[in-house]
Amino acid sequence: MELDIAILGASHVNKDGVPVVQASIGVKNETDDVEPFGEIDVYQAGGVTSLPFGAGPGGHAEGLIARDVGGRDAVLLGWRDTRTAAIVGKMKPGDTVIHSTGPNQAAQLQLKEEKRQAALVSEDSAGKTMMIMLDGKGDRVQITARGSIIQIDGDGNIAIVSAGDLILSGKTVSIQGQIILGGATPNPAMRIMTAPAPSPGGAGALPMVPAPGIFVGV
Repeated sequence: MELDIAILGASHVNKDGVPVVQASIGVKNETDDVEPFGEIDVYQAGGVTSLPFGAGPGGHAEGLIARDVGGRDAVLLGWRDTRTAAIVGKMKPGDTVIHSTGPNQAAQLQLKEEKRQAALVSEDSAGKTMMIMLDGKGDRVQITARGSIIQIDGDGNIAIVSAGDLILSGKTVSIQGQIILGGATPNPAMRIMTAPAPSPGGAGALPMVPAPGIFVGV
């Protein structure tokens, strides 16, 4: 058995459900003469399966292969991709990051030792960040997406800030927008009425007025 470093190309899961990847070794350099191995089997840690992103203008993945093992010309034992440098450069000792292997690393699980944080991060269809954060150092749980935030703080208070103007913080709920009760369409003939307090009642009752922004639906 002999170990070597190979250039990794296209990868996929074959008809048997086994991840395979194209591998080759440059005889003189990475672009001229190469020794191709075709598609080789990928051996990874139990419970973790990933496929390298294909080579392109931005670079390629490289892998540690074992030659002439188990009756195979070569097998892939592990690999890396320098196109993930944006993630690696932000890591500190003790951190672990699991991420998709494309150039954008669009989906990530970040585990931060020093900050005691676990974050599940992805990108929406517009390329904006969505995140679920467990922040041990800040004593909070937070969900952020599409301009809205849901948060539980260290005192157990829940705060909701919606892009649609619903605001809940601690014991205060502020709804800024139209409220429709009992149906999807507001009925202009039916409104919730309010009066200044205190009102003496009877003939001396203060006049009632429609509650702003609250409608009865039909």
